[in-house]
Amino acid sequence: MPNRYEREIEEILRNLEQATPRQGRGQKFGDHFRKAATSRRPRQRRSFSLHLTMPEWLLAVAIAAALIAGGYYSVTSVQNIFTGVVASFAMLCLVLVMFSQFLFQPRSSRSTAYGKVKPIRRGPISRLKTQWNLFILKIRYRRRND
Repeated sequence: MPNRYEREIEEILRNLEQATPRQGRGQKFGDHFRKAATSRRPRQRRSFSLHLTMPEWLLAVAIAAALIAGGYYSVTSVQNIFTGVVASFAMLCLVLVMFSQFLFQPRSSRSTAYGKVKPIRRGPISRLKTQWNLFILKIRYRRRND
């Protein structure tokens, strides 16, 4: 009996790893009609717009400041207050990028259709954790089967 539960847990963990977002109710049948309606209209040209988040802006500014400081130093071959200030500013921007996950988080919690349940964020660390849990379960199976 416990083996059955362990197999179910392993299957659930595997399914979480391979989960893809499901289509909504309107997406299954309405796609055909939406495509037909949009293909009749002439497409408008989109203007180029640059929408970056705060950490992306900080990283771009840090790279630009480091290039300016390095270029100025290589041209003048003299380290002065300007290169020090610009390089320090670039370093400050990089430190802010490193801590941006903690500094620039949205303050309000997003609620889903299920109330206050937040969706699971899948990242490389959670994938490693899932793989580790599967590995531990396989070791337990081997010990019990031997």
